[in-house]
Amino acid sequence: MTGLVSYIGHLMALPSPSSHKPSVPRKVLFVEDEAALQYSYQRFFKGKYAMAYAPNGAEAIRQIDDFEPDVLVLDMRLPDTDGIALLQRIRETRPTLPVVVTTAYVSMEPLMNVLDLGHSRYLVKPYELSELAAAIDAAG
Repeated sequence: MTGLVSYIGHLMALPSPSSHKPSVPRKVLFVEDEAALQYSYQRFFKGKYAMAYAPNGAEAIRQIDDFEPDVLVLDMRLPDTDGIALLQRIRETRPTLPVVVTTAYVSMEPLMNVLDLGHSRYLVKPYELSELAAAIDAAG
């Protein structure tokens, strides 16, 4: 009988399945003007992150305010601005927002310019989406 009472006490101490709150996915804003890449992000990260997209710098600023991302994935070349100028502007209001910078250009100049702007990772395209996921998960 003592063993049964002990077992029942153990079961009562366990949390019920309904008391577990589902984890909230990280909110990721992808600032990317290439539609094919946006589509790839949507397919690969569906269910893993809450996602929003901005095809240019102006929309990125709006989305940062409206969507309030946990992580920003920022392409360095955008149709209305370059990533460095955009990141400088973002840092004025969101100095601690984790940023993963992506670029198709291997030049050292953009890399040197973003070093002082506080980014979490710098990925050169093409990269594996699993590599981007690891960078997002490690950011912040």
